[in-house]
Amino acid sequence: MLLDLQDARDLDQFLTRAVGVRDGVARLIARGPVAALHVAAAFPLMLGAPAPVFIAQRGVRLATPAELDVVVPVAELRDRLARLARTEVSGPAQLDVPPSRPSAPWTSLVPLGVAWEERGTVPDDAWVAAARGVASRVQEALPQDPGQPLVFAARDAVWNSPEESLGEGVISGAPFLAHAYGFLAPGQSSRRFAAGAWQRLSAHGGTLLWRAGASPGA
Repeated sequence: MLLDLQDARDLDQFLTRAVGVRDGVARLIARGPVAALHVAAAFPLMLGAPAPVFIAQRGVRLATPAELDVVVPVAELRDRLARLARTEVSGPAQLDVPPSRPSAPWTSLVPLGVAWEERGTVPDDAWVAAARGVASRVQEALPQDPGQPLVFAARDAVWNSPEESLGEGVISGAPFLAHAYGFLAPGQSSRRFAAGAWQRLSAHGGTLLWRAGASPGA
């Protein structure tokens, strides 16, 4: 897959941020002259679990058209992108897609080909302010020295709560993750969309998709 070196560096930075949220796998989809890389921050581990779904997406333009839809380990893709990012050659660079094909249930949840309805624009600064409040609530919900399962459970519970100050359909994980992935820009605005249960934020640095989890016992 041929892409501009700056785009390779942007994807490398995106995955570096993604690992800080939740490591694992990525779904890479290329359609003609564009490609989109998806990673998940939260998803149900079993049917009926109340966890929300959060999927971050970073798109790039390709130097030559490609057709691809694969799931790859984030660590292997980061290694290849980091090597590209360190090169000094001019012009497009070849990204060798990792050969490993792990499975992850969330990758089938990526909403493709849906009809999005625009819900207006939102100020990024308000989302950054909300993100800081969400981070504090997660910290308060954690016991001392929690293990990973407790961290995920506490985050999911906070992230799944409504963030009413930001509008209908926005749950608390949305501003936190849009900020954590580096999608928001000071003084800028982002666009919101909805399609059924799914919500989308199209921001300066990327796209965040989310779906609220079921209420416990629902």
